[in-house]
Amino acid sequence: MPNWPTVRRRRLARELSNLRQAIDMTIEDAAASAGISPSHLSRVERALVGVRVPAVRALLQTYGANASTMTSLIEVAQTATQRGWWHRYAGSIPDEYATYIGFEADAARIWNFELISIPGLMQTERYIRSILQGGVARLTEEEIERRVEIRMRRQALLRREKPPGLWAVLDEAAIRRQVGSPETMAAQLDHLAAIASLPHVDIQVIPFTAGAHPGTPGGFVVLGFADPADREVVYIETMAGDLYPEGTAEVRGAIQAFDRLRAMALSPDDSTSMIRAVAKEYS
Repeated sequence: MPNWPTVRRRRLARELSNLRQAIDMTIEDAAASAGISPSHLSRVERALVGVRVPAVRALLQTYGANASTMTSLIEVAQTATQRGWWHRYAGSIPDEYATYIGFEADAARIWNFELISIPGLMQTERYIRSILQGGVARLTEEEIERRVEIRMRRQALLRREKPPGLWAVLDEAAIRRQVGSPETMAAQLDHLAAIASLPHVDIQVIPFTAGAHPGTPGGFVVLGFADPADREVVYIETMAGDLYPEGTAEVRGAIQAFDRLRAMALSPDDSTSMIRAVAKEYS
């Protein structure tokens, strides 16, 4: 099974690395104290692999961590290796996509800007299928059906007992570009308007009349988490691969861009009215 990183594993990696560096200890010496190899500890600190709780405890004792840090990070270590439903698709989806699904499942808030398509969490089955058939990758019918299944399973988080807060900002092009048949597009927009009525969902549309805006380069997602110790994750999908910029300035820039985008967009009520009006054009 793959070792896809999770929010908890990233936090554990960061904290262990910071504690080691704070006492100016080499990876070789720290690894020896925990009974693991230096190469393994190096991969742990980069969130590439998990690490067993006894090794974490030994590392924390070596680093002189206080009692509250010990308790907190051991708890993180215990949950960092838990597998989600998406692990059953190992080998059939790209690692970057599986990593994103894991981050999304842990998120308390999701801020999503899309330039030319409806966000994945809000897509209908027919829309998903049309998107995949027209994508860059030439997928088999079996692969398309698997991707449809995965995307529909992702959407379940919007209906769970404690759903994340979802705020989506869409360029007007996303609701006007016909994907699939007119019937497919009309049903998709009606579905989008219905989702907008959920109490934990806000959807805004930036009209063409707003002119140029910070989202012109393309879509992106900012994921926030309930625990303040877990940093926001920025996700950008590109033709060259998925990106997860982690620099403080990059993350802050994405958050500021999203703030500007929602300030330029129509209000949620006016956006829903526009979505319903465009849906009628396809009916």
